[in-house]
Amino acid sequence: LIVKHGVDHIPIVRGDGKLLGIVTSWDLAKALAEDKHTLQEVMTSRVIVAKPDEAVDVVARRFLQYKISGMPVVNEELKVLGIVTTDDLAKLVRGRRQGETR
Repeated sequence: LIVKHGVDHIPIVRGDGKLLGIVTSWDLAKALAEDKHTLQEVMTSRVIVAKPDEAVDVVARRFLQYKISGMPVVNEELKVLGIVTTDDLAKLVRGRRQGETR
């Protein structure tokens, strides 16, 4: 997924869709260097998440606070609805700026 689709963040979920952890491209590179073989060894289990109704500026501040580049968007049951990245926010800001200059 990471190489084929250019994805840098992969949420790890249980069979019922609840979030267990997250694996990043950096985690996988590090795992290879450290000879780790299972997702449980590699994934981050204390995941910083966003809620679908949160304001964009709140989520942006969380990216800065925790020095992360992606976070799953989850509902009240911790089921993954999607993922938001710093690239997504950058595109949003660029789009707004382009709209202001028209």
